[in-house]
Amino acid sequence: MAQRKDKSQAMREKILNTATQLFIQKGSEKTSMQDIAQTAGISKGAIYHHFKSKDEIVLAVMRSRQELMEEEMKQWLKATENLTGREQLQTILKSNLESQTARAIDGIVDEYEQDAGFILTMMRDNLRIGAPLVSDIIKKGMADGSIQTQYPDQAAEVFLLLVNFWMNETVLESDPEKMPERFHFLQFMMTSVGMDIFNDELMQLFSRKNKA
Repeated sequence: MAQRKDKSQAMREKILNTATQLFIQKGSEKTSMQDIAQTAGISKGAIYHHFKSKDEIVLAVMRSRQELMEEEMKQWLKATENLTGREQLQTILKSNLESQTARAIDGIVDEYEQDAGFILTMMRDNLRIGAPLVSDIIKKGMADGSIQTQYPDQAAEVFLLLVNFWMNETVLESDPEKMPERFHFLQFMMTSVGMDIFNDELMQLFSRKNKA
């Protein structure tokens, strides 16, 4: 029984790994179940045994990537203990904005912009996984004096929602010409709650990301 369970888990991971690579290469919208099956060297029936639809695969891929990013962030935090909390947040943002994988994930979110249930699930998962880590960084910044806020947990949640969703002009439709105003308002808002983390370099990266 245990061996059968291990094989089932291995097959599920194979499907998700294959789908992830295809989504990164060509986008989820242009990736079919047949593409996943052919690339993985399995039948479509094997895929449907584990996933009811491509949408279910997409959601599983997104959750898997978020959990992987959580583990990577934990390791990264240990390796950057010498930085202040403010510097850690800036470095995380810079890395995320420059990441090809993060860009591909944004592309998946864009393709599901009309699916309110999907977007809501992504918001909840984003907060569930990311908020505790960001809150810890903010608390570190409070301790070292680089961040001044009275509400680290709430600031972490607002930070994630604004950066990952409000600043995504596809999720929340916005005139591209007005995006610079959003950048500056985000900078103003975070500074007003004691999180002065958006320097010129980050603002330029945000701008380039939305023009891509």
